[in-house]
Amino acid sequence: MPGMDKKIYYYLEKIKKIQNNVFVPPVSCEIDPSNACNAKCSWCMFAEYRKHSTNHLKWDHYLKLVYELKHLGTKSITFTGGGEPLMNPKFNDMVDVAKNLGFELGLVTNGIQLHELKRPEYFKFIRVSLDSSNQEMYEKVKGVDFFPRVIENIKDAVRRNGTVGLSYVVGPDNRNGIEEAQALADSLKVAYIQFKPMYINGGIYEDFRMPDEEPNTIETKRYKAGERLPCHIAHLVGVVTADGGVYYCCQGRGKTNFYIGSIAHESFEAIWRRRLLHRNYHIKQCPPCRYMNYAKGIKDLLEEGDLFFEHKNFL
Repeated sequence: MPGMDKKIYYYLEKIKKIQNNVFVPPVSCEIDPSNACNAKCSWCMFAEYRKHSTNHLKWDHYLKLVYELKHLGTKSITFTGGGEPLMNPKFNDMVDVAKNLGFELGLVTNGIQLHELKRPEYFKFIRVSLDSSNQEMYEKVKGVDFFPRVIENIKDAVRRNGTVGLSYVVGPDNRNGIEEAQALADSLKVAYIQFKPMYINGGIYEDFRMPDEEPNTIETKRYKAGERLPCHIAHLVGVVTADGGVYYCCQGRGKTNFYIGSIAHESFEAIWRRRLLHRNYHIKQCPPCRYMNYAKGIKDLLEEGDLFFEHKNFL
C-alpha cells in the first residue's frame, strides 16, 4: 500500500493558514467514549492515565461537542481511546447521533465487545487491535482470554463492513507471530493488517522482520525525531478524552504539558483557537508517533521550492 503520510498533501492550504495564525478547525476529531478498558495490554501508553481517570464521556458533553464540530466543519470522527470505546453504555447512541449529523465515522477497538455494535455498516473503517495470531499469544500480550470471541466478532463485522482491518503492535512476546498473523488476516478476509513497533522502555522495539510485502499489509513506522520539525498534522486532528479534556495530540492524552482545556468548562472552538499558541510545538518534545512521518513528508515537499506551489493548478 502507498505511504499513509502522503495524505498530508491534501491539506497544504490549511497548513499554510495555520502557519499564518489563521483559525483552521480540525478536519477530523478523535473522541474517547471511555477510559475504562477490558484488556490489559502490557505496553499500553495510557495505563497510568487510566489509573486516575476511568470516566465515560458524559452524554451532554458529547452532544455539545459533536454539534459544535458539525458547525465548525469537521468532516470525520474516530471513536478510540484512552480506553475501549464500546465500554461506554451510550456508545451506539453516540454513533447514531454522529451518523445523522453527516460525519464520516471510524472506530478503533480491541474487538472484545464488537458484537454489541449495532451498526458496523455506518463506519468508513473499523480497526481491531488484535496484536496476536493465536490464543496463547493473545493471552500473553493482551492479559485476558477473549481470542475466540474477538475472532468471531471480526468475522461478523467483515460480513457487514468491507473496511475492517487489524492492528498488530510488535514486541518481544509476539515478534515471531507476524507471518501467522498475516495469514490469519487473509483467512478472515479483512481489508488490511497494520504492523507497528511497540514503544517500550523509552524506545522503539526493532527486533523483528516484516513479512514479504502483500497488498493488504501496512507497516506503520514510529521513530524519535532527529530534527526540530514542527508537527503539522496535530493542528488538523482534534483529541477529546473521556473526561472532557482536549489535548494537543493523540500521544499526549493525560499529560499536563499537552493539555489545552476541557469541554466541561468552555466551548471546543475557544479551546481550539487557543491551541494556535502551541503552533510551533516541535516533535523533539514528543513521544515516537506515526505523525512524525507527516512532518517529514511536509519538510521534503517544501524543499522542492515555491514553484511547486505556484504551479499547483497546472497538472
